[in-house]
Amino acid sequence: MSQPLASMSAVHHYSVPLRSLHWLTVIAIIVVYGVTYLEDLFERGSAGRAYVWWTHISMGLTILGLVALRVAFRIAGPVPPPSAALSRPVHLASSVVHVLLYALLVVTPLVGIYLAFLRGNEVTFFGLFTIPAPIAVDREAARPVQEVHEVLANGLVILATLHAVAALAHHFVLKDDVLRRMLPVR
Repeated sequence: MSQPLASMSAVHHYSVPLRSLHWLTVIAIIVVYGVTYLEDLFERGSAGRAYVWWTHISMGLTILGLVALRVAFRIAGPVPPPSAALSRPVHLASSVVHVLLYALLVVTPLVGIYLAFLRGNEVTFFGLFTIPAPIAVDREAARPVQEVHEVLANGLVILATLHAVAALAHHFVLKDDVLRRMLPVR
């Protein structure tokens, strides 16, 4: 007797919440990274430049929230087993990349929050709540922290891009189920 489609897809695909959170995280990364390129369009101290950083910080906090939800849903399960298309070494490499992505998704925004505090800025989430700086302003210490934040952000984008390229290669070249497991079920 065949299983209903709903139970079969639950075994072979990630849950709707996990798929949704994955793609929302992708969008948030694009926005948080992309908006930084708008900074130079506005003069220092202008409302436009402040809006760029307000958006950047709010999206960084959004990423932290999305990661927290993703971890909660992964723990609550169910999560499909690794794709049968993956060899043991490829599965291991994939697992390492996922751990690094999760680490960067947490550490990068946390370093950004610390940077904002060192600059004496409050951290606000789309104006809904504000976290005042709990530490003293230290612009000298902020410079190396900014460099670390930028390196982490660039590393996150590079790793996420490689992750996406690998998923596309699995889909279009190897024609296996690796990407389909994260796409909407048809």
